[in-house]
Amino acid sequence: MTPTAVVPTVPATPPAAGGTAPVVTGSPTAAWWRRVPWVAVVLTLTVVVVSTVMLVRDTLPWRNAYDLRAVGLALFTVDSWRRLLVNAPVVLLVAAAAERAMGARRVVLAYLGGGLLTSLAGLALSTVERSVLAVLPLNDEPLSGAPPIAAAIGVAMAASCFARPLWRRRVRLAFTLLAVTLFLYSGSADDLYTLISLPVGLLIGRLSGGRGAGLRVLRSSHHETRILLAAVTAISAIGPVIATVWGVGYGLMTVYGYLSYDPLTFVDGQPCSVTSSVVPCPDGEVYAEMQPDAGWIAALPMLLLVVCAWGILRGRRGALSIAIVVQLCAFVGLSLQFLVFSPGTWDAVSQIRSPTIGTSAVQYLIGLGVAALTPLAVALVLFLSRRAVRVASAPGARSVFVGTVVGGGFLVLVVTLLSMLVVSDQFRPWASVRDIVASLPLRLLPPSLLPYDSATFVPVSGWAQATWYLPSVLFWILCIVASIRLVTSGGTVAHSGDRARARGVLERGGGGSLAFMTTWSGNAYWFAPGLDAAIAYRVHGRIALSLGGAFGADRSHPGVGRGFVDYCGEHGWTPVFYSVDDVDRAALADLGWRETQVAEEARLDPRTWTPAGKKRQDVRTATNRAQREGVTAQWTSWSALSFVDRAHVREISEAWVADKTIPEMEFTLGGVDELLDPAVRLMLARDADGRVIAVTSWLPVFSADGVTGYTLDVMRRRDDAMNGVMEFVIGAVVEQAKEEGCATLSLSGSPLAFHRSEHDADRDAVERLLETLSTLLEPAYGFRSLANFKKKFQPEHAGVWMLYPDAAQLPAIGIALVRCYVPGLTLGQAARLGIGLRASSRATRA
Repeated sequence: MTPTAVVPTVPATPPAAGGTAPVVTGSPTAAWWRRVPWVAVVLTLTVVVVSTVMLVRDTLPWRNAYDLRAVGLALFTVDSWRRLLVNAPVVLLVAAAAERAMGARRVVLAYLGGGLLTSLAGLALSTVERSVLAVLPLNDEPLSGAPPIAAAIGVAMAASCFARPLWRRRVRLAFTLLAVTLFLYSGSADDLYTLISLPVGLLIGRLSGGRGAGLRVLRSSHHETRILLAAVTAISAIGPVIATVWGVGYGLMTVYGYLSYDPLTFVDGQPCSVTSSVVPCPDGEVYAEMQPDAGWIAALPMLLLVVCAWGILRGRRGALSIAIVVQLCAFVGLSLQFLVFSPGTWDAVSQIRSPTIGTSAVQYLIGLGVAALTPLAVALVLFLSRRAVRVASAPGARSVFVGTVVGGGFLVLVVTLLSMLVVSDQFRPWASVRDIVASLPLRLLPPSLLPYDSATFVPVSGWAQATWYLPSVLFWILCIVASIRLVTSGGTVAHSGDRARARGVLERGGGGSLAFMTTWSGNAYWFAPGLDAAIAYRVHGRIALSLGGAFGADRSHPGVGRGFVDYCGEHGWTPVFYSVDDVDRAALADLGWRETQVAEEARLDPRTWTPAGKKRQDVRTATNRAQREGVTAQWTSWSALSFVDRAHVREISEAWVADKTIPEMEFTLGGVDELLDPAVRLMLARDADGRVIAVTSWLPVFSADGVTGYTLDVMRRRDDAMNGVMEFVIGAVVEQAKEEGCATLSLSGSPLAFHRSEHDADRDAVERLLETLSTLLEPAYGFRSLANFKKKFQPEHAGVWMLYPDAAQLPAIGIALVRCYVPGLTLGQAARLGIGLRASSRATRA
């Protein structure tokens, strides 16, 4: 799909980093020369040159432990070529981005000053650890100053103080997760410095004129929350791999590195368990040297968590559930090892695995305790944030997954039992049927995760080893394959078949201006028997709320509404028709139900609309200003956007959500997730640099003749966008709709904001409640301000209605509406939200 520019580009001078647009003189080479981040280049070249000289001459600075010259030199030195390949690009990218954000001088201050401060703090903290915290396996002892990567992270944290709220949060969370992960799972001296550089960088940024960290937690959209949850899940899987790659290490979580070793090893070709209490080792040895021959099998559960992270990012609740179960299983397994086995056993194990470190049983058990609590904490975070992961799995898909895992596991155990009985004489000591059956469930665990006192017999032949190792491999591969199918296949989504059928009904016959919202996830569908019509609805409690009226070629048939009412009655639900237009209202008049206006829709006719006239002066002014400043409009779709453009759109949306005092709302209010549909059109505004500064999304309005109009959904802009950018964008959409021959253009409804001039004096309790709610929500969502904004286009107004059978059901209907718009909102959260909205409303009136 080729995007079309509605307004031609007007050449303009790109703005500088400071925000103004200087006049660039001279040749293009001179302009390019000024844009090069020279401080970042110089710092990177210094790291490369100094590290190369030190590595070639083999004169590393940390051989002089507390020499200040060595401490300063450490900021530009790494101890291996492999680390140089990692550190140099990190320094270049971070320093270049920071130079644009806060200027060259601050980058130098943050790198050198922050690096030296980090080094001194690290050396001081190491002294405290040796004297006070020796029992804790925290980190290796630092012998010199902070490495380049720690200084670079300090620069990034300092630069975050000069970034916008969204990127400030992203930078801080990303580098904090990285530093904490390395510190816990590796625990080297460099990792200690990396952790310390986080607060040091924030301090430098604050002192140099940036914003402080602050105590306010920015609200995230569902998409942003899913990114964070996926990151936490992935780190919980990658962390143990880091612990394994780095070896035994020194950190609290390096016990995961120990767990990657196979407790069954061979000495001189003979099998031996890790503990002498089970099978004596050859030549009277009590313990055998351990080798990670089967440790790779333990990576399979970690791979399963990576699959879950991908599913969580896609919004699949099934992936969230699997991740929670795996984390809880890890918690239970590690807790049993912590509680069941004796300190003497752990002392022997720790001496075998880390004889040069001198780790004691107490240190080992502390690390194991922390390692056990970590998956529990991750599981709690996933569970408490489950509202952001909204795509439920179909009941049939869940049954297939559970059946595959349980049935496959049972089949593996049966085959394993028969195989072990056949080769029972190839175990030492000889394994009886009772011994084999008792140990059978352990065969599903990766061998390196087996409890150390669990091996009552060991294999002594190739066939016996196959029965020992292969069952866990097959079982976890089965779990991974089943999980991939559950969290990636479109057919496993709840109501996916109904959604496809409903979309076909919609595209054949159309519906109201809100009808396309019925294709969003979270809706269930009722199809009129014998008619080409359907109704989308959501059930909360015993209330079935429709999303708009019926859609399809037979939407106005009198039997459609009555059929849905009968269907709800069969299930014990109270039906409510919500956000229906005048056409649906007339079709449902025979029900004789009560009706209340809940919104007011603004409509334009693109064929006759013109920006001429005094009342549309703002639209003309915005268009003229856009032409002068080189702002252009682009009619496109999400699939046609580049990666950078998508990042811009998400950034605008996240900044908008973060500024709200209530969570991102759903139901009839879309977000970035709803932009991904190929049928949804976008009108973007770009500045002279090509940067997206505003975004609007337009839902298609279908009829029997195809798309005959569009409905406004998302409307968001950057804080620094030109005044009037939204008037310019919507005016461009009207022109585009006119070119396509559209008959209608809806600026959508303004919830809880409409005129009641005809019956102001005769409002019922429902209308008074809605007016109060409108007043409370105004500071957060600005529905009234939105309605006033739409008046600039001089639209025609039409009522949007709610029809309900009995006023006694209003409290339940109100709760159902809240749960539709803000799923997962608890009673306590609702109370706090009400107090906050009331305070905001009073402040606004004042």
